Amino acid sequence: MTTQNEKSPAKIELLKHMKALCEANREIILVSLCTTDGFPISCFSIKELSNQSDKFAAMSSTLSALSDSSATQMKQGKCDITIVEATTGNMLFVKTDYIGKPCVLTVVAQDKMALAEARYKTKKLIGEISAITE
Repeated sequence: MTTQNEKSPAKIELLKHMKALCEANREIILVSLCTTDGFPISCFSIKELSNQSDKFAAMSSTLSALSDSSATQMKQGKCDITIVEATTGNMLFVKTDYIGKPCVLTVVAQDKMALAEARYKTKKLIGEISAITE
């Protein structure tokens, strides 16, 4: 999938939703959307993470593909969400669609935010992203 022009209405709407989530929840330090083959679409994050969107995209798509393969291999169907619990927070990797194309949404939340809340807010963002059209 080719990424859209930064000024396209769909891209502007996507960034608006990502930014709104981070501004309303200061515990969320990164929201990134990438293609399933590892190309960044959009990323909103705190300053020290903002210049690494290529790395996040590659990592996110790889973890998502590995989780999906593992779930299939273990006869558990498709993997919807991969959660990594780290010492200072949680990372959620979720499959979604953006303008009709399969993508991976990554949300990184500090440990001040409960995992259930991070998951709920991530699912809500998925609904908003899936509703975006060209």
